[in-house]
Amino acid sequence: MNMNRYILTIMTIAYCVAVGAQTSDRDYIRLGNAAYRQNAFNKAEVYYTKAIEKKPSAEAYFNLGNALTMQRQDSTAYQRYMQSLELVGNNSLKKAKIYHNMGNLQYASRNYKDAVELYKASLRCNPNDNETRYNLAMAQHMLKNNPNNGGGGGNNNQDNKDQNQDDKKQEQQDKQQPQQQEQKKNQQDMSQEAADQLLNSAQQDEKNVQRKVKEKQTRQPRRLQKDW
Repeated sequence: MNMNRYILTIMTIAYCVAVGAQTSDRDYIRLGNAAYRQNAFNKAEVYYTKAIEKKPSAEAYFNLGNALTMQRQDSTAYQRYMQSLELVGNNSLKKAKIYHNMGNLQYASRNYKDAVELYKASLRCNPNDNETRYNLAMAQHMLKNNPNNGGGGGNNNQDNKDQNQDDKKQEQQDKQQPQQQEQKKNQQDMSQEAADQLLNSAQQDEKNVQRKVKEKQTRQPRRLQKDW
């Protein structure tokens, strides 16, 4: 019954848009949300933009940031999250989600120092978010092992090329010096086992641990973004 009402609402709004009737910012946000759920991120972007044209709001900017993130327009998405942050007011939980998603974008760009600070800001707003706590631990781990990626790397294709070259070099070194590589792994300040222990302290179950570790290893923070 609730689903039927939801579908009817979307159809009504869509009809109003089609015939040129007055459409509110909330209507456009609902249309954007419906498109987003269908993975039509470019269409969601259009609706959220129209909502902002009607009435700028933290929610519209935040959702637009999510739609842009899913289209890998990271730089623009980051700006939209910043605009959402300016309008969100004193809502700590929403602030936490904004900071979390901004941290994900910095992590994806290998700006681990900035990612650490943003995850910390998120946890200050919502100390009970175990997902953000885990992301913080991973960002700290990556920063320790990649000190040259402290921030300011930006979101561009060159980063990806550099990363691919680094990965190839690392793979060659692993094949040539397996024993030495194993020693390096054992000497890391924060091993994967330590990350797992952190998760256990946060009362994550084993299934979620494996899922999140896999997502982090493949560097796909977009799957971990927060929604309102």
